[in-house]
Amino acid sequence: MDSLSISIIAFLVVFVGYSVSAAWVNRPRNLKDGSEAAELPRGLQLVWAPANILAEAMGALNDSLMPARRAKVQNKLVVAGLHCPPNFIFGAEAAYGIGYALTLAMLGMCFTRSLGGGVAGALLGGFLGAIYPDNILTRTGEERQTAILRALPFAIDLIGSAMQAGVDFVAAVRYYVSTEKPTAPLAVEFGIVLRSMEVGKTRMDAIAEMGRRVQADAFTAFCDAVVHGMEVGASIVNTMKIQAEELRRVRFNIAERKAARAASAMIFPIAVFIMPAMFLIIGAPILIRVAASGLGSVMK
Repeated sequence: MDSLSISIIAFLVVFVGYSVSAAWVNRPRNLKDGSEAAELPRGLQLVWAPANILAEAMGALNDSLMPARRAKVQNKLVVAGLHCPPNFIFGAEAAYGIGYALTLAMLGMCFTRSLGGGVAGALLGGFLGAIYPDNILTRTGEERQTAILRALPFAIDLIGSAMQAGVDFVAAVRYYVSTEKPTAPLAVEFGIVLRSMEVGKTRMDAIAEMGRRVQADAFTAFCDAVVHGMEVGASIVNTMKIQAEELRRVRFNIAERKAARAASAMIFPIAVFIMPAMFLIIGAPILIRVAASGLGSVMK
């Protein structure tokens, strides 16, 4: 390894060490105090300080160069229930891209002992780091949608039972919110509906906006059905009961599809991990006996 490669590796080691130490020192001290960082997934909390610095540095540039992607990221943030600005996600992409690029460049140069290996590792690491925050957003949004759809049938039954007991819709929703954890996704959404009605929005507008925030097909269909029932004057309780049964059927169909895909999903691990082990266990004693019997020399 020449002196130039050694100098580059030494610089990368010092720079990565300094960056990691600075990010650790500037990390949020208490993530349970209701701060903005507390609601973020763990992967975004790790780059809270550098992502904010990069977001402030590149904010105006991102707004002017990537308006379409900014709108897409903003929509993913709404679905995931996160309240950080899109520029923070862009900053997190830059932070992870730089960190992954430097790390893989250092590893590439160590293993290949060439500058080309370091460049290849930097390009691969930059790409992987840049797409990681977007994957976190997508996964968080899908998990939140799944949690809402799981909790919705019980919420409908509870709200409907309260309304049958003589409580109006607003009071029934408030009772449901009070019985759930404050961080439960569906309780958070119904809490937003209550606050929207308190500031003057109608029930129909607040429920329709809730459906646009969640953006799950089954949940949007539920919100549309409730809004339509309110518009035509139908019973909200009966409408919600019908939608609860429909949601349960949807959940059952989803479970059936996942169970049907389980057999095909097991083909790869069986072929790669289980079958070679079985052939080794069955075939090894046979080969040993063949070699010991003298047939091995004949076969050669």
